[in-house]
Amino acid sequence: MPTERRRGAVTRRLAAFAGVVLVLAGGGAGCATVPTSGPRLAQEDKTKDTLSEPYVRIIAEPPKQGASPDDIVKGFQAAMASFDDAELRIAKQYLTQGAAQRWNPRRQTRVYEGKIEPDRTQDLEHATRTTVTLKGTKVATIDSEGGYTPATGALVEPFTLVKVGAEWRIDIPPDARLLSSDDVRRAYRRVDLYYPPAIPATGLVADRVWVPIEPSRGVPETRVRRLLAGPTSSIASAVRSAFPAGTDLNRITVEGDTVVVDFTSQVDTVPVDRLDALKAQLVWTLGDLVTGRTVEIRVNGSSPGVRFRPADYHAYDPNVLTGSPQAYYMQGGRLLQYKEKGTGTPVPGAAGEQAGKFTEPAVLTQYPVSVAALVNGDGVYVAPMTPGSAWQRWIAGRNMSPPSWDRYGAVWSAEKVSAHESRVWTAVAGQPRRVEISEELSYGRIIKLRVSRDGARVAAILDDGLGTSVRVGTILRLGEQVRIDDVRTLIDSRDDQQIEDIAWQDATDLLVLSKVKSGQELTPWSVMEGRTDPDAGPIKLDSKIESIAAAPDHVIAAADEGQVISYSTDKQAWNQLAKEGATNPVYPLG
Repeated sequence: MPTERRRGAVTRRLAAFAGVVLVLAGGGAGCATVPTSGPRLAQEDKTKDTLSEPYVRIIAEPPKQGASPDDIVKGFQAAMASFDDAELRIAKQYLTQGAAQRWNPRRQTRVYEGKIEPDRTQDLEHATRTTVTLKGTKVATIDSEGGYTPATGALVEPFTLVKVGAEWRIDIPPDARLLSSDDVRRAYRRVDLYYPPAIPATGLVADRVWVPIEPSRGVPETRVRRLLAGPTSSIASAVRSAFPAGTDLNRITVEGDTVVVDFTSQVDTVPVDRLDALKAQLVWTLGDLVTGRTVEIRVNGSSPGVRFRPADYHAYDPNVLTGSPQAYYMQGGRLLQYKEKGTGTPVPGAAGEQAGKFTEPAVLTQYPVSVAALVNGDGVYVAPMTPGSAWQRWIAGRNMSPPSWDRYGAVWSAEKVSAHESRVWTAVAGQPRRVEISEELSYGRIIKLRVSRDGARVAAILDDGLGTSVRVGTILRLGEQVRIDDVRTLIDSRDDQQIEDIAWQDATDLLVLSKVKSGQELTPWSVMEGRTDPDAGPIKLDSKIESIAAAPDHVIAAADEGQVISYSTDKQAWNQLAKEGATNPVYPLG
């Protein structure tokens, strides 16, 4: 199950959404909001059962006779925000017949901040055509799969209206569903879905979507139905759901302290060796909703079903690291294991015994416990953490980026071929393999390449001659072939910014160290959504940072004057971990 920090973050998000009470009305048209169950509270009731959490919904109303053009547009806006009307039949009543047939609101949802501005210069009593414009600021887009992409810039959305008989109707609407930020805060939930990787392994891959809560279903049922609908296209090639194709959800009920999830008969066909993965998918996706409970899977109401505890599936954590991860750093040319009291201890084997032989270490804590590093300037070498071990070259190359490990024991690195070309390599058990990459990664110089701990994604700092950017891609494994697909730009290059380092904090979030005009910035980014909290600003830096390492709830950095420091998220302050020539902080994997 998720860590306490992650559960707390989810609870805070739900509380923020649940606390919005919205009434939209506009002269001749409008809507009402009602709670889906019980009385509506202005603030979240911390004692209530999260499985039956009440929330506000909008009930759309059809256009009123004689409504003005701006009232028609306001009514249309309100009707678009109603998720009771799944087919948007009432929203379509604000459109002409032809526009209702052409309008495709499912293609995309556009989120905005703004207001409408009618054309006040027209004599509407004699006009047969007019325009009402929605002006404001773009906030985001939500695609048909639930993928959320931040947007910037001015919003100008014209609505062309015509007279149909004596009534105004919209003839040219935007080819999307338009929702205000308040609409999204009220109706949507940000949900992390979980799927097993395509290659057999114990673990899950996170896939984040934004979904509207359908009033007839509620939060838990909406989460499970979206899980059954499958992963988004950005990660689909790297995962394989344990739920058989065609599986549907009958209902979710609570019996005492047991959450009963009743599926259709397809679940009966799950192979025995995939049943644990299915259970893990379910409880991780339900997350905080089943914390401290027992879960029972039934098929078409048959009882008893399969009962299990969510806590038994900690091993499927996509963050891989659990508890308080061990930190490492270099000092005097050797890799040391950090100790809370006293000086660090050199690790066993070549990395702790052969000072000055290597740089840029990365640690694998799964068996066999090993260190990867750049050695002799001619490639990536690996040495087990066993006394007397020696460095063995796993990847040959003279211009390799710092290595990183994934949960499968694969080490990754990028090779600079020229100023305009890079290659990506991975190796397992000393066997190197060139990774197929698209032009989005191959053209330019890859300065840093970091694989996520769950082995599902890579993040890279790329210098294409126009500046540094951060690219993110999905790892696809097909037998002997390894490929990076769906490469997209997370951070664009800018003249006033140089990206210096990146580190995976968890399965979905990346820390980015940048040099800007004012100094340095350390900012968290969601690889699926962009800046995790633009309003919060970057993490405060007290000194110049040379490199960073991260793990869930943990950040460490190499600072000037030979220090390794750690950041406390609670106190928002940096503390010294090591000094006197300490460099290269490392957390396992990543």
